[in-house]
Amino acid sequence: MARQNFQFLVCQRFHCPTSEYEERVFRKCLYWHARLLAPVVRRLNPDIFTEDFKFIRYLGESTGLRETSADLMNFRDANLGKPSFWRTGLKIRVSGRKASRLAQQLFAADREANLPTH
Repeated sequence: MARQNFQFLVCQRFHCPTSEYEERVFRKCLYWHARLLAPVVRRLNPDIFTEDFKFIRYLGESTGLRETSADLMNFRDANLGKPSFWRTGLKIRVSGRKASRLAQQLFAADREANLPTH
């Protein structure tokens, strides 16, 4: 059986259409303190979250933890490669750790659901 990608698993778990995937993961994976500031910062400078949404799109295509790990490393490198006060200083961005935990939970649940029963 083909493995489902992260986007499908998120939409299935949170009962949302694929058109809401990016926003749902964005809100779910923001640092706790960033949840309050992100909407305001986003209105003032929407480009500040370009890397976050690129990461979320790539993550959506992942079909397992190996691909997820590669996406996480690329996201980390993108943040370290272009440090900014908002993103790296105040961490007004998506948390790679939260995204990783979500992926682990969803892929584990999908694996368990697809185990053959005897």
